[in-house]
Amino acid sequence: MRLSAELIGSCEQRTNPLGEREIVLRGLAIPVIEHLGVTRNAFDAMDLTDNRLGRLENFPRLARLSCLYLSGNVIETIDPSNLSKNLPNLTYLDLSHNHISSLFEVSNLGEASKKLEFLNLQGNPVQRRQHYRLYTIKHIPSLKVLDYQRITKTERERADRLSRSAAG
Repeated sequence: MRLSAELIGSCEQRTNPLGEREIVLRGLAIPVIEHLGVTRNAFDAMDLTDNRLGRLENFPRLARLSCLYLSGNVIETIDPSNLSKNLPNLTYLDLSHNHISSLFEVSNLGEASKKLEFLNLQGNPVQRRQHYRLYTIKHIPSLKVLDYQRITKTERERADRLSRSAAG
């Protein structure tokens, strides 16, 4: 189903348990991100869980948006320039159970989201890559929680050492 202005207008809009204005666009088989400008930057959180999104791109300017739920899609690639320009206040990103397999895409997230504090990549092929956690911690320095585990000072030090080594 295409993401149209009519569909966006008819979807559930609520105040979530955290007190954030949220729009729920889950389970609609949406293949691409489009027409989100009609939300007029009115939401703190957007739930695009369980759709068919393959790329994280094409967001309009949504300065208010801080939480993005994208679990259960087929996302493989991330457009860092679009995210950094149009989602400047993104702090929470759930990309669990997608198809992200490259550490390069993780570094794209770091380039795109300077305020990102919570990231979930569980269920993605990239999680099986050697040094995945340390690489992610190093390339997204603002992170506080990765895959539902708090990042420790020791992990930050290990990530720093790894990045300076031949393996990094």
